[in-house]
Amino acid sequence: MKKHTLYFSIIILLLASIQLQSCKKDQNSYPEVQTISATALSPGSVLFKGNIVSTGSLTVSDYGFVYSTTTSAINETIGTKVSLGRSPQVGQFSKEVDTIRVTNSYSPYLYVRAYITNSQGTAFGSLVSVTLPTPSTSGISPLSGRSGDQVTISGQFYTSTISNVSVNFDGTQANVLSVSPTQIVVTVPSGIPAAHDAQIPIQVSVGGQSLTASYGFTIQANVKGFSPQSGPVGTVISFTGDNLPSYYYTSDISVLLGGVSQTPSYGYPSAMQVTVPSNITANNFQISVTVSGKTYTLPGTFTVTAPTISSLSPGSGLAGSTVTVTGTNFPTSYGGITATLGGVSVSASPYNNTQFSFVVPTNLSPGSYSFALNAGSNIVSAPQQFTVTSPTISSFSPSSGPVGTQVTLNGSFLQGQYYTVNFGSVSTSGYASTANSLTINVPNGISAGNMQISVVIAGQTITAPGNFTVTTPTITSFSPTSGVAGSIVTITGTGFNSSYYYGATVTFGSVSANVLSITGTTISVIVPSNTGDGAMKITVTTSGQTVVSTDNFTVTN
Repeated sequence: MKKHTLYFSIIILLLASIQLQSCKKDQNSYPEVQTISATALSPGSVLFKGNIVSTGSLTVSDYGFVYSTTTSAINETIGTKVSLGRSPQVGQFSKEVDTIRVTNSYSPYLYVRAYITNSQGTAFGSLVSVTLPTPSTSGISPLSGRSGDQVTISGQFYTSTISNVSVNFDGTQANVLSVSPTQIVVTVPSGIPAAHDAQIPIQVSVGGQSLTASYGFTIQANVKGFSPQSGPVGTVISFTGDNLPSYYYTSDISVLLGGVSQTPSYGYPSAMQVTVPSNITANNFQISVTVSGKTYTLPGTFTVTAPTISSLSPGSGLAGSTVTVTGTNFPTSYGGITATLGGVSVSASPYNNTQFSFVVPTNLSPGSYSFALNAGSNIVSAPQQFTVTSPTISSFSPSSGPVGTQVTLNGSFLQGQYYTVNFGSVSTSGYASTANSLTINVPNGISAGNMQISVVIAGQTITAPGNFTVTTPTITSFSPTSGVAGSIVTITGTGFNSSYYYGATVTFGSVSANVLSITGTTISVIVPSNTGDGAMKITVTTSGQTVVSTDNFTVTN
């Protein structure tokens, strides 16, 4: 009996011990944490405070804070977790978080809860909210600049942490140099998609809150380099850099090439160019660009390449003739070539960098002259002289003829050029179809007889040898010799000028007849209806000269 009582007592004690241990376990396995406060230090920085009441009896795997700027429904999967490790101590703890980013600037709220986690789960403190401060801007300085310049943005920013701030110029991220609660200093970035003198927006983000600093910042061209680095006078230099002009003219940009000021030309997009001028005086020079009153010297130098002349073709010719110059490194732009023949400036036209042509000045007398090309400070002479030849007229044919006769002059002329030709005192125009021939027609209104032919060539009047005889028209016959009014009469003769069709008149007696046709030897006319019956002379006036028939024409009823 005593033995059974002993066993029963032991069992009771064991059960009580197990129950006691179980109660202990239930009372101490869950930790307890409190959320004390959330204090906004800046738009992107908040100080969190919490308190651990109990760590529980199980090992803590993590503790800290969970926050959100979009929702108050924070739990283990919703929100941004700020872990403080796995070794908490009972009592208060805190953490300053400076990476807060608000996604909605119009609702700058933040929600936070403290948490502690063990193998059984996570315990949370109560929900605490805080309104993040709203930053603002009050101005920027300066109001214009180019890439690489520093710009100061003033305002209320509530932070001194650079990582809390971002700034962009028209969408291009800028480098933030320094941040204080009232100022942000940035560098104007490269790559802004705007042309010189454009006004662009500047946007600032502080802790994720966006605000516009300015819509009136003027971006200016930052010319950084040029190419090519060498070339002859007339070389087109193109510039590179940020925010170059994209239109054809701007008054606040100029370029200085070796002391010679040039106004750039512009294309699209942002093609800024100048041409090496013919009055450049240095073979090597730096290039400076003035933008809105500020001058910047570009790195590197430009070297003017000296030209060479190998030949002149032809080597001789009349004043006014065209000569081709062959060589290397010639200017290729109109107005870029300055050249002289015998010290007299010539008009030059470029073909390419190995050829150009010039016109022999008309005021040069016959003789041999040196040709020189001025390319900046380089003066280059041709290896041979050019001979200006004397204009000549050696002969002409035919030697006689009526008005309208085509006459060919033989001599030296400029092919393809028109000349003033004089028959005695009457002037006309002739065309040189070749370098050795000039054709003209005996002019209208000239009197019959012998006269000299002269041509004005390069300002000189050259007289052809011998005389030209202007003959009068003749009437050798007409048919029929009689007829009624309305009859057609054909007049045969010489010296009728068919090129002056409307200048030819025919009269029967004193009455004008209607001319049907005219050649150099025949005229067809209609006997006028208002003539009387009887015999009468036929009179022909052509090219200002008049001839009367020897025989009479008889008008019949």
